[in-house]
Amino acid sequence: MPEDPAKTIETLRQEIRRHERLYYVDATPEISDQEFDLLLKELEEVEAAHPELITADSPSQRVSGQPIDGFETVPHAQRMYSIDNTYNVEDLTKWAKRCFEALDPRLVELASESIAIDNQETEVKGQRTAEAKAVREKANLQREALASRTSDHLDAASAHGYPLPGGYVTEPKVDGVAISLRYENGLLTQAITRGDGTHGDDVTQNVRAIRSIPLKLSAVGKVPLPAILEVRGEIFMPQSEFVRLNEVTVAAGNEPFANPRNSTAGTLKQLDPQIVAERRLQFLAHGVGEMSAEAAEQITSHSEFLQHAASWGIPTNPLNQRCESLREAIDEIEKFEDQRNELAYAVDGVVVKVDSYAAQQHMGFTSKAPRWAIAYKYAAEQAETTLLEVQWQVGKTGKLTPRAKMEPVLVAGTTVQHATLHNFGEITRKDIRVGDRVIIEKAGEIIPQVVRVVKNKRPDGLKEMKAPEACPECAGEVEIAFSSASDGETGRETARYCINAECPAQLRERLIHFAGRGQMDIDGLGEKAVEQLTEAGLIGTFGDVFSLHERREEVLKLERMGEKKADNLFAGIVAAKDRGLARVLASLGIRHVGSTSGRIIAEHYGTLDALSKATAEDIQSFKANGSESGIGEEIAKSLHHFLHSERGQHVFAELKEAGVDLTMPQTEQGSTQKLAGKSLVVTGKLTRYTREEIQELIRTHGGRAASSVSKSTDYLIAGEKAGSKLTKAEQLGVKVLNEAEFHEILQDT
Repeated sequence: MPEDPAKTIETLRQEIRRHERLYYVDATPEISDQEFDLLLKELEEVEAAHPELITADSPSQRVSGQPIDGFETVPHAQRMYSIDNTYNVEDLTKWAKRCFEALDPRLVELASESIAIDNQETEVKGQRTAEAKAVREKANLQREALASRTSDHLDAASAHGYPLPGGYVTEPKVDGVAISLRYENGLLTQAITRGDGTHGDDVTQNVRAIRSIPLKLSAVGKVPLPAILEVRGEIFMPQSEFVRLNEVTVAAGNEPFANPRNSTAGTLKQLDPQIVAERRLQFLAHGVGEMSAEAAEQITSHSEFLQHAASWGIPTNPLNQRCESLREAIDEIEKFEDQRNELAYAVDGVVVKVDSYAAQQHMGFTSKAPRWAIAYKYAAEQAETTLLEVQWQVGKTGKLTPRAKMEPVLVAGTTVQHATLHNFGEITRKDIRVGDRVIIEKAGEIIPQVVRVVKNKRPDGLKEMKAPEACPECAGEVEIAFSSASDGETGRETARYCINAECPAQLRERLIHFAGRGQMDIDGLGEKAVEQLTEAGLIGTFGDVFSLHERREEVLKLERMGEKKADNLFAGIVAAKDRGLARVLASLGIRHVGSTSGRIIAEHYGTLDALSKATAEDIQSFKANGSESGIGEEIAKSLHHFLHSERGQHVFAELKEAGVDLTMPQTEQGSTQKLAGKSLVVTGKLTRYTREEIQELIRTHGGRAASSVSKSTDYLIAGEKAGSKLTKAEQLGVKVLNEAEFHEILQDT
């Protein structure tokens, strides 16, 4: 009898899942990659012969055959918080002390005694009798004794590393992209990026292409598989894959990725899941979101959850450690620092968590992070390399910015070849010369910097750097800007500008800025799209953008530009026509004119025609909304010059002809009053809005965008890595909003 194809398929699927688990979860592979690929190919062939037997959870169905149109923003079932950082043991110890004070049973008893003393004193409050006086004196003595016992207990706890009843857990802080994986009855149904914590991008189709993420969980283990399970973790790119990807990228004539985290984020936003599959991303779980009640009742700690997750087939980090005290946690941190550069993936610190779920629930969250967790981040790594060249890049205003090209060197797990030099003043201040041995550093962020020159290794004959006398892109004339002069001396050089308005680099950068978020905000016209369109000769001016629909057939011939993508681009261009005068002024790359000054000027003059009639002195002299300050002299002169230049008049003529609104729309003039009389402060890193956008929204809806927190502040809008302003707001009892909550206020009718 011929073998039953359904049984063959199920046997192959189980065997493939077993090998995926052995490789990604147990780290004990039994077969080679080639043998695994042959198993997968066999499954695909049998399924192709019997397509009616194909199911969504089959290992063969990880990669969709169709490109993705885009990514929908969806809500999280439970918020995804960020984690507070520290770079020193002192702050880590203060955090552990706060945990101990909140959770230690003896301190809870002492706190109850303190409340009882207060209650006794409250009963005689205001009384002047001898008995009342005796009660107060006794209360004071009891407080002194209680304070002494509390202090002794804390001193003893400090000496023992603030041990907790449930202990701590340490986890390597993998440098990747946070993700939430939702499983229903064991099947992967959704994958969402963290986003702003309340909403993220649905990247399910791309995540399905990552082999270390199981499409179907194993129903084994002491705790039954939860009907609903949200696994939080990190998607990352192994170092070997990062090196391979950059080699391919550079060979194709493109700029290499800055680090594995950047390449991971870029991969997850690819519209073709096949590309995701090819880039070999991996995943490690580090937490849980929503979980069915029956499972939640049986799992009492973070370390228990990780054990059960591994039994269900979810990859967890074998380097996680449970510690009884902070002293043990610090030992793990120090030990791990020596090991981290030997790992197959980038790690920038260690996360320390309170292990007990009951303790976590008791401590709760601030507006942005759990109180029961903290990330200890290692000091910035430095490396020595040779400066090969200083390259000058041209920005949207023509400003020339120097960039260092160096011999490739590994820093913090990233191969670094370029570093910013900021400006020519930075080069002269540090006396940087081509051929120097230099120290570079990655200070916990993406962009490396040149810290200093190793002067005692400088070869003989190196020449001092000279700033370019002509534009490196178009060979056009360069204009030098100086700081204000004093005592009759010439000011210090601050920047150089290419003054050729037709410089190709400027045109490209202007268009990127023009279409960007916070400016004309044209969906589908990002940096890559602008580069494609300019290289194809389809756009070169702002006016060309608005007539691009006339060249639809040529647009469709561009690489990776399908009908759907083109339609989205054209729709974004049409929508941009209604952005209004403030956005237009900010988007044109007029030197010194940004979002804030553009809005103030547009609000005052209302129309381009009215603004065009104003002199530079007029623009400078008016006050912004009754404020004591107005528009600065540099801004006024620069804007007036642009308005009356041949180029400026041509730009506005093109925009008028295209039907772009060059007035200040009523909705931009504060006609809505949802925030009327309210004072709002913005702090931290925002994901949904730019800083300028959110401040503009506050003013649009009648509120005041203040710069500092005080008792009169009504709301603090806190993004990621909010610092002292958030602390002060919490001390003053100011209501703290995240971006999603602020957005909801504006949407309420």
